[in-house]
Amino acid sequence: MDEVTPIESRSRRQVKKRRERRTGPDRRRNEEARKVFEMKLGGKLPSEIARELGIPDVQVLRMLTELFSFDASFLADQDRKLALGLELMRLEALQSAIWEQAMMGDPKSVDSVVKIIQTRCKITGMEQADPVVNKNLVLVMGEKEDDYIAALKATQND
Repeated sequence: MDEVTPIESRSRRQVKKRRERRTGPDRRRNEEARKVFEMKLGGKLPSEIARELGIPDVQVLRMLTELFSFDASFLADQDRKLALGLELMRLEALQSAIWEQAMMGDPKSVDSVVKIIQTRCKITGMEQADPVVNKNLVLVMGEKEDDYIAALKATQND
């Protein structure tokens, strides 16, 4: 028996073509955006990425912005920790590269090391004041807290 081929109506073909047009460029755009992201992750500047891929700088920045805003909603805690670890490793590599010059007193190297340390503190949250340390905690030893307060007031009046 002969093989039966489905008959496609004109409207069905148009829908199929539209769908192909939509997925084709989107897929290429996503692949290009991923390539841009990988290059950026590798430490390249947007202008370098644009030059290598033959696209405008603005398009590189737009792709990165779209990708980050889209991916940010799906990043798991583990992914964030991985990204933080990667950035800390980069900072460590930068600091080790200029540490000797800084210790020898080179002003530019010293400034760079200080900026690296400040950046590391900022991204790890170490720059924020510890609320426990900054509280004015008074430990009252003795009979009663009221007696201590009364004694403080008495010394203030003298």
